[in-house]
Amino acid sequence: MTAAKKIDSKGRLLLGEKFAGSIVIVEERENGELVIKPAIVIPAHEKWLFDNPAALNSVLVGLKQAREGKFVTSPSFNKKKPWKDKLED
Repeated sequence: MTAAKKIDSKGRLLLGEKFAGSIVIVEERENGELVIKPAIVIPAHEKWLFDNPAALNSVLVGLKQAREGKFVTSPSFNKKKPWKDKLED
């Protein structure tokens, strides 16, 4: 889409309903061009996952396995285990 838009007296640029509520990054280049890029926000406490390729890959593999119905059998807690009596409620 290419369109001429006018920035209002408060510095706002209307992009239209299609972009209502969107988060964007506005990049100002040296030549005065403005580049508007759609963006998403990641909570700071979750950023570590995207900074750790091995952890992210592990999560993605696990999600794929879950979608495919590939689950491991959980251990049975009905059987008598020597350590079970030591657990606190």
